[in-house]
Amino acid sequence: MFNNFITRLREYIFIILTATIFLLFTTSKSFTEENIFVVDNVEVQGPLDLNFSRDKYINIALLKSFKILMPRVLLSKDLNKISEIKLKKIKKLINSFQILEETYRNDEYKAIFKVSYNDIKIKKFLGQQNISFTQPNIISAVFFPIFFMNGEMQDFYENFFYKQWLSTEIENEFINYILPLEDLEEISKIKKNKNNMEKLNIDDFVNRYNIKNYSFVLMNYESEKLSVYLKTNFNNIKISKNIFYEVKTMKDKDKLNFILKDLKMKITDIWKEQNIINLSIPLLVRIKFKHDNLGDLDKLKSVLYKINIIDNYHLDELNIKNSFFKIYYYGNPKRLKTELLKFGYQLKSDQGYWEIEFNE
Repeated sequence: MFNNFITRLREYIFIILTATIFLLFTTSKSFTEENIFVVDNVEVQGPLDLNFSRDKYINIALLKSFKILMPRVLLSKDLNKISEIKLKKIKKLINSFQILEETYRNDEYKAIFKVSYNDIKIKKFLGQQNISFTQPNIISAVFFPIFFMNGEMQDFYENFFYKQWLSTEIENEFINYILPLEDLEEISKIKKNKNNMEKLNIDDFVNRYNIKNYSFVLMNYESEKLSVYLKTNFNNIKISKNIFYEVKTMKDKDKLNFILKDLKMKITDIWKEQNIINLSIPLLVRIKFKHDNLGDLDKLKSVLYKINIIDNYHLDELNIKNSFFKIYYYGNPKRLKTELLKFGYQLKSDQGYWEIEFNE
């Protein structure tokens, strides 16, 4: 009887301690280096003169950080919708900022800032503006550019887009590109199906790179027009598009660089569109979690803090072996599964009940 009393007492102590801990962190969110809402290394500089104001450069840094953040979470077509936002509004979306470095030398002021935005406020702001919010992961994909000049296919070493693709940068690239090696058999197939690309099995070209994701671009330049057939496969979702550019001469490097960057942005937008999160209302899921000790719960807490699609959560029920959480999140169950799996947790569904466990 005494042993039963001790066992029950331990259970009560465990539950009381655990409940106390959860009261301390149920509604707050933390910001980490991996958080997309943290904008690091924001540089500002200007002259040190009679009109110098430190506050002026702080404001410049905050505006600049917002312009860096938005392309991360918005589609390109939506960026103009927030172009007129005022500094006063931006400040309300910020949790904190730090001045990482600051110098006053040679009559010049320089500073590097780190700005942490409130993810909940950002999502609420975008939802009110009816702007799509996207949160893509970084993926690897084969970039396969084929270029025809007046009916003649160029070799890769002559192909401007092949040669310059990796060295050309755009802000917030979420795709690590891999360039293919030239293969005579592949080139023969492409030439044969130039005018009927739907019959071309692009998967055959990229399988040898052990990557299923790809971006296949067929370009044809004739009569001062560059026609682009774009086909992507990201996470087994295939998208095809036709794009046209007016180009007077293929010797115009400025125009070619513009097209190259524009193509990169369009491909990135395709990947972003597959990761759009509905901000109208968070979904609710009740999850069971088996634990052995307080450390297990503390680790799970840390993970839930780091997942940006989770709006909030609370402990709904607790006993000595299991915890039951109510989690409010944006997106869909598949996205929640993916985010949890990054941190080593597997989300399972069993006859309508959800359970989370450590993926050993």
